[in-house]
Amino acid sequence: MNKRSVFLDHFWIRIFSAVIFIAFLFFAGCSGNEIFNAIFPDRTTEVEETGTVMAEETDTENPLISTEETGTAEVIATATTAASEIAAETQEFTVEQSELVVWVPEEFSILEETSASIIFQQRIEEFERENPGIVVVVRVKASNGSGSILDSLRNTKAAATTALPQVALLSRADMEDAVSLGLLLPIEDFFSSENPTTYFQFAHEIAELDGIRFGLPFAGDALVGIANSSFSDLDFASWDEVRAKKVPLYFAANSPQATFFISQYLSTGGKLLDEQGHASFTDENLLTVLDSFEQSVRDKIYQEDFSTLNTGEDVWSLLEDGTAKWEINWYSKVNQSDLSGLQVFQIPSAGEESYTSAKGWLWVIVNKEEDVDETVTGFITFFSDAQFLADFTQASGYLPVLPASLNLYEDADMVERLSNILAAAHALPENELVLELGPVFRDTTLMVLSQDYTNQEILATTQSQIEALQTK
Repeated sequence: MNKRSVFLDHFWIRIFSAVIFIAFLFFAGCSGNEIFNAIFPDRTTEVEETGTVMAEETDTENPLISTEETGTAEVIATATTAASEIAAETQEFTVEQSELVVWVPEEFSILEETSASIIFQQRIEEFERENPGIVVVVRVKASNGSGSILDSLRNTKAAATTALPQVALLSRADMEDAVSLGLLLPIEDFFSSENPTTYFQFAHEIAELDGIRFGLPFAGDALVGIANSSFSDLDFASWDEVRAKKVPLYFAANSPQATFFISQYLSTGGKLLDEQGHASFTDENLLTVLDSFEQSVRDKIYQEDFSTLNTGEDVWSLLEDGTAKWEINWYSKVNQSDLSGLQVFQIPSAGEESYTSAKGWLWVIVNKEEDVDETVTGFITFFSDAQFLADFTQASGYLPVLPASLNLYEDADMVERLSNILAAAHALPENELVLELGPVFRDTTLMVLSQDYTNQEILATTQSQIEALQTK
């Protein structure tokens, strides 16, 4: 083999390869960066693939790479615009939340899962849905004693006004005390267009104090007769018809409020205040009640051992254990009891007109010494809806405050019976007056049951006790 010839062949092969390579570089010059990046991808390329904006780090680490050539600037602008749009949309749909604090007594607790509490809670949720941003905070307070809802309002007012609720559900008695303490605002300042004739008379009466409305009625209760299933006819037109049953009719004779006795006295048209505003009574009207009670004692409808019954709970326990077949108590006992077959009847009046004593609860606006937000009035209005009140009172065992609610009841027979009771219902006297006169009429009742005194002697004793109150 000729070594020189082989050398020349290799030489020309090298020359040809070099020319081809130089030509390749010449034609690829403008696209060199793209080829380089394709072989060695950097973090700028990652921006395009992942959408993560890393502009500063890319420019620093790869100063020779043009953002215009790689498209990074366009990615940054797009990502920034998208972020701005998302932020704008988030800001548009973000609703500032505020609390509406509501206090209720334990009778209306939502802490226990009952049909009534479920209806109440659902109504709260509906209100929150219709009022985005409003969170209703319900706090349950005791009804009586230390830490009661009235005590809590009083103590919170003294310690920290801002911690008071905006709305509270108070009994008529608590409302009176709250007004005297300056804890409430007249609700008529915010509901001037509310038509009071839409309520039953008793509901209208519990909402007013000295001619000023301080709340919108929510639910009621009435003093009625309650009997077990052993009775067939309970439509009484007079006390003579009741006495004809020859069955003891129990009531809390030793109650310091003397609710039943006062109710019978008021049914005669008797007054409890004289022209000077002092606690008083009318002799003629009181004697009418005494005669009725005395007749019931003689017929053994009322008995001396009733003097051991201090409260409605005492009387109710006798119906539960079978000792009593019927009694006088609050309507709410019926549906809140496990006893079956119970019947409700209207208590006869001692006078010519039907008369029933009633009590109730109402929504009030708490005086927080600040402007009242429209959410407050909106909440009270929302919870005064006729259909809601019909559903709630049927489930809870209380009485409706609106005729429109009663008409929505499912039991037609109950509607008729309750219509008569509610048409005759009137609010109990003011709490202060009951606390003053109750013990006097309690003693009057016990004297009648003892059968140791004539009605004239009882009248004289009652009169002397009333006069003693006026001199205090």
